[in-house]
Amino acid sequence: MSDKDSLVRLLDLDPEFIIDIKYATDNNFTKQRVYNFNDCYLNKDTAILLIKAKKIFKKDGYKVKVWDAYRPIRAQKLLFEIVPIDDFVATPPDMRKPIIFEYSHMNGLSVDITLVDSNGNELEMPTEFDDFTEMAGLGCDKIPPQARKNAEYLKSVMESVGFKAYRNEWWHFNDVVTKATPYSDVEFN
Repeated sequence: MSDKDSLVRLLDLDPEFIIDIKYATDNNFTKQRVYNFNDCYLNKDTAILLIKAKKIFKKDGYKVKVWDAYRPIRAQKLLFEIVPIDDFVATPPDMRKPIIFEYSHMNGLSVDITLVDSNGNELEMPTEFDDFTEMAGLGCDKIPPQARKNAEYLKSVMESVGFKAYRNEWWHFNDVVTKATPYSDVEFN
């Protein structure tokens, strides 16, 4: 199976997601376009887990907005060059060496999301996307109560279907059910 075959376009499986891939625009912390594609791609099993979560959110009156999903290795390298802080931007792999693959954006096993209400307004969350301050982690005691409640709800639902929240970013979830696959550098047009 090729790298492209292991990834699926989320909207082909379920058209009810709001796709706002931040790195396909200059509306991100780099202030430049990092991806040459603006669709959301995920590992197929990860996409199925996300659809399960979406169904729960939908029953509660919310929609899911996806900010990031599959990320090519070259994009990971660029992001790390800009912010070389491993707690926020993972160190890119040296693919010339043997590697143990983990859940990652680079194999479509990680997703960055938020929730929107029935009018399309994003729910109040602890920070904006890609905030590199302590406020981005749910352990911070300065988070306003409603923002904490919304982020904890998001985390609870995502973890109930097989994702694990990343401690430093309220928006980042890793599929810990699916076996990790090799990282990819394929780009979609």
